[in-house]
Amino acid sequence: MVDFGKLLKGDNMKKKDSLVDQSVDSSVPAFIPQGDARGTEHLTREDVQMPRLTVAQGLSPQLIEADPTFIEGLKIGDMFNVLTGHIFGKGPLVFTVVRADPPRGVEFIPRKEGGGIRDFNVPLNDPRMQFADGNTPIATKFYDFVILLLPSKEVLAISFKSMSLKVAKQLNMLMKLRRIPIFGGKYTFTSQMDKNAKGTFAILRVQNAGCIEDEKMYIFAEQTFEAVKYRDLQPEAEVNVEESPEGPTPF
Repeated sequence: MVDFGKLLKGDNMKKKDSLVDQSVDSSVPAFIPQGDARGTEHLTREDVQMPRLTVAQGLSPQLIEADPTFIEGLKIGDMFNVLTGHIFGKGPLVFTVVRADPPRGVEFIPRKEGGGIRDFNVPLNDPRMQFADGNTPIATKFYDFVILLLPSKEVLAISFKSMSLKVAKQLNMLMKLRRIPIFGGKYTFTSQMDKNAKGTFAILRVQNAGCIEDEKMYIFAEQTFEAVKYRDLQPEAEVNVEESPEGPTPF
């Protein structure tokens, strides 16, 4: 079984099967031993940030040169890894799903009060999720997934809210219709531009891409499914953004 902490550090795995090659410079000098994780033995999955897939929008800080998270070459509509800054472009990005969480609510702190997240897990029947006196709910509905990119084996979390909820529901339906383990199917994300009365923004389109045909890849996907099963996923208000009247909010 694959341990997620070991996936991050590359323990007991060849470098090509590790997340290490996705998060560091691949041009490591020959005299530096690859797979030698000395100094990081104390780090567990609770101590590290889960890599995330998001889409660059007009208000994304990664597009602003003066921002410390600026990513050179990133364009509006590009998919990218928030943790590493790796740009995937507009796709198609091929992946399988190794985790699909039930929907949940997230309560954000108003921007005028400093922003951030007040409550990561608001029950869907909580009053904060309900419309009251014509006002929108205090908390926001989210769908969270962990995907495995193919064939690179890069593990990424992704969250959907607001206008992107329909994409999450489409992905859920595609997985449900297969009647096989979720990690057996292949899908693609493609980024496309759309607009409404509030402005222009990027959206993701999800499509079927068949099933995993390579047995070794299927086994790896199953091991990753077991490894991320109990990991706590938390949407990050600072990095997953979409256009909205209120400004940056999690994608």
